[in-house]
Amino acid sequence: MAGSVVRAVWTFTLDEDEDWVPSRGPAGDENLRRAVETLLLGIASAQAAQTYLAAWCADSQRWESGFTLATASAAAERVSAGVVRLVDLYGQFEDCDIAADEFDAMLQEYAAATRAAER
Repeated sequence: MAGSVVRAVWTFTLDEDEDWVPSRGPAGDENLRRAVETLLLGIASAQAAQTYLAAWCADSQRWESGFTLATASAAAERVSAGVVRLVDLYGQFEDCDIAADEFDAMLQEYAAATRAAER
């Protein structure tokens, strides 16, 4: 269908080291996948994922844009109502942008994956 937009879907699996590995369908560029993986390294438990998601949602509602929420390895900066910039802190990826609605959905999927893994 001309003009249709395919919604990106993020999924998360645990690797042999118990680290979360993200994947995106349809496939995006490897740098974006690495950026998400790096950001999430600092929020590996279900409780941490839920806390980060709640803080992100609260800041989004309060500020709409112009705020940053970091983990130990990367930061997510809401640069506009529609764009989130993932910022590298230690040379793991090139800073990159992701649509805000995709970022929000990715965080929700990640929180769900971590909850399911802890059951």
